[in-house]
Amino acid sequence: MLQKLYNQSMTIFEHALYGGASVYKFNAKLFWWAVLIGFFPDIPPLLFAMYKVGIKKGLQHFTWKALSEDIPESVYKLYDVTHSLITVVVFSLILFLVNKNLVILALPWGLHILCDIPFHDSRFSTRFLFPLTNFHIHGYSQRNHRW
Repeated sequence: MLQKLYNQSMTIFEHALYGGASVYKFNAKLFWWAVLIGFFPDIPPLLFAMYKVGIKKGLQHFTWKALSEDIPESVYKLYDVTHSLITVVVFSLILFLVNKNLVILALPWGLHILCDIPFHDSRFSTRFLFPLTNFHIHGYSQRNHRW
């Protein structure tokens, strides 16, 4: 359990650090915002799953200990929305309307999605054009990798 939790938490931290690094050279003042946005796509589905089925089962589900049948479809739909490039485009437009200098903050979110596409499988295969299509690539799951 600890190893799987470590693997998943490292994935989340990697997303955060890649996000921060992607923005740092352009605007170092936005680094911590970019870190937050880098791991943001995973947070709403995780919190919603914990709300729907409880903290322990929700954490187990997102740390790949158990892909539970108890997780409602609404959690997966929220995951699809937060892992869609269409959502990133909408987020970019909102940032542009607020302040065009903040558009760079959409980069960590998009990078998160692009990193997930080849490394997620089964129900968590990234539907990166959701809601236009459910097309996804059955990637190589990190949980099957033996380090």
